[in-house]
Amino acid sequence: MKLPLATALLDPFFYYYLKIPAIASTEHLPGTKWSGLLDSARNQIEIWYDGKKIKKLHIADIDQDLLLFPLYNRNKIEITEEYSPGIYVEQQVIGFVGSYELNIESFDLEDLQFHLLQFNDKLLLQPPTYSNQKLRFKKKETLLTYQNGFEVE
Repeated sequence: MKLPLATALLDPFFYYYLKIPAIASTEHLPGTKWSGLLDSARNQIEIWYDGKKIKKLHIADIDQDLLLFPLYNRNKIEITEEYSPGIYVEQQVIGFVGSYELNIESFDLEDLQFHLLQFNDKLLLQPPTYSNQKLRFKKKETLLTYQNGFEVE
């Protein structure tokens, strides 16, 4: 392709020419990945149980450090590291970024655990858990709006 690797990784034809079925897109590249729902006013979380929406909230509602008693169970991990040498790909998407489900007899909001990742200046909501059980990923419908590839030497 005669492109720098950081640029070629963003080109969909790169994966066609690569001819490795296990690596069909940037989502399947090996390496460390951080992903989640960005903390912004437009992004929202909906909690449904038995076909009814029981809660609609924003990440700011979950991440409230100044409250005496937190409203929601949350686990926050902070990563403050500089970029080490390597190739990095950043992507942003819009749309329905994820639906998760779990079959349970009854629902208690206090058993829902939100996981937040603070990476430098970005706060990301990771997939939640319920009573220490991972929820099953169901679907997503997104459109890629931004991508950037760069190399740190």
